[in-house]
Amino acid sequence: MKSLVLALASTTIALLVGIEVTAYLTVWPPAMSAVGDGTVVYDPEIGLVARPSARTRHIYPAIADRAAFEFDIYTDDRGARVDGAGQRSAARYDILTVGDSFTWAYALANQDSYAARLGRELGAGVANFALASYGTTQSLQILGRTLDLKPRLVVYGIIAHHFERNVWPCAPSYYEFCLDVSHVSWDDAGKPYIAPPFSSGVRRLQVRQSGDYRSPERWLAHGADVIFGRLYHAWSRYREPDDEKKAEAMQFLLQRMNQAVAASGSGLLVVFLPTNYYGPPTALAGIIDRVGGGIRYLDLTGAFERNRQEGGPNPYIVGDGHPGVAGHALIAAEIAKYVRREGLLGPDGATGAPQRSR
Repeated sequence: MKSLVLALASTTIALLVGIEVTAYLTVWPPAMSAVGDGTVVYDPEIGLVARPSARTRHIYPAIADRAAFEFDIYTDDRGARVDGAGQRSAARYDILTVGDSFTWAYALANQDSYAARLGRELGAGVANFALASYGTTQSLQILGRTLDLKPRLVVYGIIAHHFERNVWPCAPSYYEFCLDVSHVSWDDAGKPYIAPPFSSGVRRLQVRQSGDYRSPERWLAHGADVIFGRLYHAWSRYREPDDEKKAEAMQFLLQRMNQAVAASGSGLLVVFLPTNYYGPPTALAGIIDRVGGGIRYLDLTGAFERNRQEGGPNPYIVGDGHPGVAGHALIAAEIAKYVRREGLLGPDGATGAPQRSR
């Protein structure tokens, strides 16, 4: 009996130590902090969506060659990023923008985003529904909820990494555990479909950030959840589809996006945003051609390279691949020029920036 008790006690201690090490001691905190309402909430279809009517400040300390910085994130009642607190969506917009942190404008005030600048340059109403960590999958799903705003044009800001994100069950995150999101998978017949998130990575993330796991019960529950999240993240990367499958997923998503946009009476412009001057994956142009159906494609790699050769301002945040203030200004100017040249807002142009209510 005594040996059984000792065996159970040693097993329990080993289990608790394993949880402490795997779920807590080796999950490093990110080099940032946030105060305010929080930027995202859990969504069972997409995984995470912008928290509506929220105000959050992200604070980043100085590291390596990057200076300390902070920026405020405001959203309106539908989750679009806006300039200040308390804003409500207008009934219609000329342009909707979707994409990831490049379009959301990581590290910048909303006024400096290419979406906001595009609105000012064209005299157009623009609603920005991009969100950090999104890919084509989530951008498509968000459009399904926002095309009732009847835009004339949808701008999807794509980066090379979306080919990977579209098939990853776990979105890029500050932590080494899964931030579950929707993603492209394939059924038994080999046909692609959008799979929902497996669990709530947002809850996992928020519990860790809040430190609300001090009671024994919550410590155990959160520890088990983090261990699952780490294993699932590792498993998903191990089973990552090959480049051919990633290209198939991209075409599947862009076809659905273009069909949804066209059905709403709008047009779709896919804009490639280069990371550190790197151009698009070789498959992208061919995918756009095969999608057809009036889809437009603007590759800004050349514009970024010309800016560099002409000695223009650095378009990137130092020590980071995201576009900075100068980069967003360049993106907005190039998109505005293309929109005017191609008449993408119709013969009468923009209807003017709508007044948001408070």
